[in-house]
Amino acid sequence: MAKPEVPESLPGALDPRLPLRSVLVGGAAGLVGGSYRLLLDQIHGWDLRLLAASERILLGWLAVAGLFAAAAGLARWLTLRGAPEAAGSGIPQVEEALAGDARLPRWHRLLPIKFVAGGLALSGGLSLGREGPTVHLGAAVASGLQRGLGRAARGAILAAGAGAGLTAAFSAPISGFVFVLEELRVAPSRPMVVTALPAVLVSYLVTTAFLGRQPLFPLPSVPTPSVALLPVFVGLGLAAGVVGVVFNRGLLWTLDAFDALPLRPSWLSAAAVGIAAAAVGIWLPAALGSGEHTTAAIIQDRLPLALGGLVMLLGTKLALTLASYGCGVPGGIFAPQLVLGATLGGMAHALAPHLGGGMLLPVLATAGMAGVFAASIRAPLTGLVLVVELTHQGHFLLAQATAALAAYLLAAALRDPPVYHALRERDARRAVSAD
Repeated sequence: MAKPEVPESLPGALDPRLPLRSVLVGGAAGLVGGSYRLLLDQIHGWDLRLLAASERILLGWLAVAGLFAAAAGLARWLTLRGAPEAAGSGIPQVEEALAGDARLPRWHRLLPIKFVAGGLALSGGLSLGREGPTVHLGAAVASGLQRGLGRAARGAILAAGAGAGLTAAFSAPISGFVFVLEELRVAPSRPMVVTALPAVLVSYLVTTAFLGRQPLFPLPSVPTPSVALLPVFVGLGLAAGVVGVVFNRGLLWTLDAFDALPLRPSWLSAAAVGIAAAAVGIWLPAALGSGEHTTAAIIQDRLPLALGGLVMLLGTKLALTLASYGCGVPGGIFAPQLVLGATLGGMAHALAPHLGGGMLLPVLATAGMAGVFAASIRAPLTGLVLVVELTHQGHFLLAQATAALAAYLLAAALRDPPVYHALRERDARRAVSAD
């Protein structure tokens, strides 16, 4: 027999079990999310070695295409058979749960399916990130530790698990906490603080224990840009706003297009995207996978692409990300968006290589990252804090905030809804039409 929920009748009363459970949630989310991150890093290396080997083998590309198609198709099949709610990033599902009874009812099925199918999707070269799945995985872990809690306490634990998942994805605890406030829209309160903060901090400690504490995107030594260059970052932010709006509208259009495809069974669509990823990998491997290695290469000026190559990377990465998400496998969009933003910054630097004494590339790349994130997800504070934690540098914050604000305002002026809000509305419409 299930234990009765603890009543929450006293205003401001705090369930004494919340801090302990938040520590357990943070530790479990860090372990699951960190393991997922480690797996995906290994998979990306395997894919690159496979593509390099295919060039030395007769008909090697066909073998790669077959493997990518099989991995992507299996990811979609496993998702449909095991947990259809595991498709996509999972963040809209977490937001929907927080707006309802604060439960993920099939968390015990979601956990293994999201983990395995997400790994398979990245094995197929699909352009997807790990952060959405780790948020979903963290929330699923939290759902397993909600037993006996009332509605408010369940919501606090669920949000803490989601924030701990984002922390594990990027080793970014402050971003995880701000994400709970800004994107999940959980109002500050004592239950929220005593669950979210311990959860993200413990997740960070667990994740960094076996992944290290080095920044994901180490920056070269670059001075703070002059205030006189702020108009450059306004222009970059406006370009990032356009990319963010195109991304959001393209994502919704792609999802509808895949739903309308006559291919049955539907895993054939994912397999076709895997074949497309194999073709892209032979031609432009920088566009494959989550793209974190590409982002780091752009920031550190190690990517041997001129302006024309960067334009092709931007278009190819955008198209492959939309197709990868649209085919219905597990995967997120944060990391691919960071690639798009960094590429925009690289393009700006290629157009004016001597601007700022030729030392402006890392600043432009990170400002572009913050701009695309702010335009698409409409969470500028989370994006700015995330960029600081990814680089372990804060002296570019004025330039990054300028670009993020310009991108945010342009997206709002174009009346483009935040991407996760749009995805939730789309899911609601489909649920009504299904009934």
